[in-house]
Amino acid sequence: MKEGIILLGHGSRREEANQEIHQMAKNIQERNPEGLYEVGFLSFGEPNIGDAAKRLIKKGVEKIIVMPMFLVTGNHIKRDIPSRLMMLKTTHPDVVFVLAKHFGPHPGILDIVEDRIKEAQAL
Repeated sequence: MKEGIILLGHGSRREEANQEIHQMAKNIQERNPEGLYEVGFLSFGEPNIGDAAKRLIKKGVEKIIVMPMFLVTGNHIKRDIPSRLMMLKTTHPDVVFVLAKHFGPHPGILDIVEDRIKEAQAL
């Protein structure tokens, strides 16, 4: 089954914020050149999650993993994203949609927090 991944950001009216997600996708693509990656935004940014899914489907993807680039559990994780995925499943019944876990208290995030604190202490 051919897979594709959507890196899903919240989206911002500030385009430079949206560009950070695009840069992350580019970096991940470089690490995994065989993978199919698209960026999507929940609000304020382009493309939206539906358009990102359509791009992957046009590439023959049968399974789409949505990776929410969100730090904590909130309404977007619990309600908004699952609701959008339900609509996509209805629109594209032949495609499997999987929601990956958000960052949350993953040990890698804790390492990043410690690194950022050390960086600030050095200032």
